[in-house]
Amino acid sequence: NGHPEKRLPNTLSISFPGIVADSILSELTDVACSAGAACHSDQVHMSHVLEAMKVPEERAMGTLRLSVGFASTETEIDAAVERIVATVKGLQSGSADVSMAATESAQVKLTRYTHGLGCACKLRPQALARILSGVPVRDDSNVLVGTATADDAAVYRLSDDLAVVESVDFFTPIVDDPYQFGAIAAANALSDIYAMGAKPLFALSVVGFPSQRLPESVLTQILKGAADKAAEAGISIIGGHTIDDTEPKYGLAVTGSVHPDKVLTNANPRIGDKLILSKPLGTGIITTAAKRGLAEPEVVERAIAVMATLNRSAAEAMANYDVSACTDITGFGLLGHLKEMTTGGKVTARIQADAVPLISGAAELAQAGAIPGGTENNREFVSDKVTWSDAISPTMQLLLCDAQTSGGLLIALKPEQAGKLLADLHQCGLDAAAIIGEISATGLGEIEVGQ
Repeated sequence: NGHPEKRLPNTLSISFPGIVADSILSELTDVACSAGAACHSDQVHMSHVLEAMKVPEERAMGTLRLSVGFASTETEIDAAVERIVATVKGLQSGSADVSMAATESAQVKLTRYTHGLGCACKLRPQALARILSGVPVRDDSNVLVGTATADDAAVYRLSDDLAVVESVDFFTPIVDDPYQFGAIAAANALSDIYAMGAKPLFALSVVGFPSQRLPESVLTQILKGAADKAAEAGISIIGGHTIDDTEPKYGLAVTGSVHPDKVLTNANPRIGDKLILSKPLGTGIITTAAKRGLAEPEVVERAIAVMATLNRSAAEAMANYDVSACTDITGFGLLGHLKEMTTGGKVTARIQADAVPLISGAAELAQAGAIPGGTENNREFVSDKVTWSDAISPTMQLLLCDAQTSGGLLIALKPEQAGKLLADLHQCGLDAAAIIGEISATGLGEIEVGQ
């Protein structure tokens, strides 16, 4: 791209149509180059430089930026050219010889093969709301929970004493290890069923896999991790659907059951209810830091342990109490999902920031700037409803909006029962569970955040 003579002599921007730059970069472990013609964040978007140059978007998204200096030799440049050409041709044609990870013995790091991480890859909540507003909804009296309140799962009544609960959730790798990725993706998908007060029955796999870039053994490990986590939940994965994709994706479509009178939604909190969060926050920030090489291994392990923990025990514990509303905390962050709860219930909530549990190390990484793009989007999404106390730092604001993957349950219940449920959650191993606030008044979805 650019004038062959007037451009900077040591900088080259070269584009390939139909291939995202990150897909090329994931193969070029031995070539120093970057995506686009300008510095990028962790979001995939068109470079403003290329846009000003009127480079078509189809080509702009597949742009590499290379620089050379006086020390660069023609031999090195020729070798880089050959490597790039071979990689691009392989991705265009599906040649299995291209991938640096194509051998079974190679150590695969899955986050190299994706533009984003886990639930942080969700569409912006603002965009999703606009899109869904234009989609007609069929009136069906047996639909007990649909799209109106952005709930965690759909609920359809089959009879007076039986309703089916259905949810689908999939995402790109949140960790490097394929087995762990499968387990976390399964735990995350099952959470939607637990949040509705339902019992999961079975699941189907949803798979996107770059078969020409990764060995088949990687997908085997992903599926094994998911199957083991499903077995822990007491269900089987009994089928699914796969497509060949440019980056790996995995998740589950989960079917569950519940009595129609015992459905929990995110839209019925009562004034005076206490709010309990069953897991600590920070997975989005920590995994972003890990991809950038900023997180210590023990911090990453803590985040993985949180994400791989099923919400089954929390759901079983809350079934013994008078819970009015529940949701699981995933890509829209704590405050994003709380906004759905308060807006749907036409109430105001008050959160005590100091009471919100955090994964040890998350705050320090946030201060260091390891912020997912989805987290920034979430803070913007809740800005019309959230009132921040002056004591709440920008770092804490981001933590409360951090895009979570396989986060905990946010439970609203009668205040006199909150302490007992909290003790039960601690008893079943959820040591970080905490009472973080309350439903304070009627309203239009407002959230007050104090220290």
